[in-house]
Amino acid sequence: MLKKQHITNQSRIFTALILTSILSVSSGLTLIKNATANPVNFSPATTNEVYADKSKPNRLPPSVTNAVLKDLASRVGISTSELQVIDYSQKTWRNGCLELPQANEFCTQALVPGWLVVVSNGKQKWTYHTNNNGRSLRLAGANNSSQNKLPKQVREGVLQQAQEVSGLSGRSLSILNFQATDWSDGCDRSTPLYPCDPIVVSGWQVTVGAANQRWVFLSDKDGSRIKLSQNESSTNTAKPIPTSELPPPLDQGVVFRQISSGGFAGRTYQTVLLNDGSLIRVRIGDANDSERSVRRVSRQQLQQFQQLLQRTRGEFRNLSYPAPIGAADYITYTLTSRDGTVQYNDIAQNNLSQNLQLVIKAWSEISNNQATDNTPKVVPIPKSELPPPLDQGVVFRQISSGGFAGRTYQTVLLNDGSLIRIRIGDANDSERSVRRISRQQVQELEQLLQRTKWDFRNVSYPAPNGAADFITYTLTSQTGTVQYNDISQNNLPTKLQRVVTAWNQLSANSQ
Repeated sequence: MLKKQHITNQSRIFTALILTSILSVSSGLTLIKNATANPVNFSPATTNEVYADKSKPNRLPPSVTNAVLKDLASRVGISTSELQVIDYSQKTWRNGCLELPQANEFCTQALVPGWLVVVSNGKQKWTYHTNNNGRSLRLAGANNSSQNKLPKQVREGVLQQAQEVSGLSGRSLSILNFQATDWSDGCDRSTPLYPCDPIVVSGWQVTVGAANQRWVFLSDKDGSRIKLSQNESSTNTAKPIPTSELPPPLDQGVVFRQISSGGFAGRTYQTVLLNDGSLIRVRIGDANDSERSVRRVSRQQLQQFQQLLQRTRGEFRNLSYPAPIGAADYITYTLTSRDGTVQYNDIAQNNLSQNLQLVIKAWSEISNNQATDNTPKVVPIPKSELPPPLDQGVVFRQISSGGFAGRTYQTVLLNDGSLIRIRIGDANDSERSVRRISRQQVQELEQLLQRTKWDFRNVSYPAPNGAADFITYTLTSQTGTVQYNDISQNNLPTKLQRVVTAWNQLSANSQ
């Protein structure tokens, strides 16, 4: 009996297992049938999403996918069903513009977590920048060509330059915009009267931002040549001059005043125009008043300048146009009329308004010319009278001749800092002197000559007719030659006067 009961129990257990298996299979078939028979209306977040996304640690939120596809479909005029997300990655954008600012748009400097999403219709690709939920998104443009992708070496090189220019850390800086462009850099070759032909560089214009400041850089295609674009940088915005830094108002009888300071020499000069046409220039801090000069302009010139000041009076609003951060060796000009003051520098001059540039041009013409029939003119130096070009290793040369003694001296500066002076015609070489200046002083002069190379155009500023016993100076750089005399020195362009002043200081302070 016990054996029979044991067999019966085994039969019951076996039967239960078979029934359980049949029910499981039946249930499974029902689930499969339901799954295939009821294809619910999947959103584009599922059907249009990249298939490989399961391998990624973080999936693209459906809200982001829907927003991107809907935006692109409306832009290109196709159905969302024709579009597919083919790639995506999590990003942290460096500003509120998602690193894709519009023209003249200032972006909040805040980190924005989000996504970079690539969409395709099988023929073309588009790249989007979005925030976390897709409510904020921006189209980066068609990404089917390399022209819309900034090379990594350019990006890194520009950000490195931006750190040096701004003095900020890399975390504070971000690339706001970039575009392919051609720009001019340096010189290709020299021709008479024209210092050089510009070299055209194909590359990129890249805008870097931090807080409310921007810097525009120019780079070649691979980032090996990068420079700050002075004309495009938006850091030269006008700022109010603090009341404590405003110069005093004009004295009675004064029409206009210019104060120039800084530059290579670091001296400060003041030039005032009086209502009788007198033009008086002094160096502030010159105890002996040895550099004072007094000239006159014609009554007609004076009246024309006063009329221009009246038309542009709205520009003198006690504002300053500062130089870009990191700029050095520039001259600051403070112009004061009866209506107020404006301050700028030789780097930011091109960013001034057209009216201010008209005033500066008119003032330059007045201050650099005398109202007499024998006003010095700029004339080309005949080729037969040009001195020989500089020998290898020579940075600069001055030849002085004439004067009461009538002797001719030549002084050359070598790139090792040697300053050699001889008297031409001295058979015994008895007046030779060799002195030295520091390597830093040589480099500073070379930088100044580079910035003023356009003024060495093989031209002469002759003395007025009838002048006598003057000394003629012939200056030669690697770019060309300029000639003037101690009478016409004050009529030289400002940049050339800077070279003359710097050269005289080096000659006087050499050991």
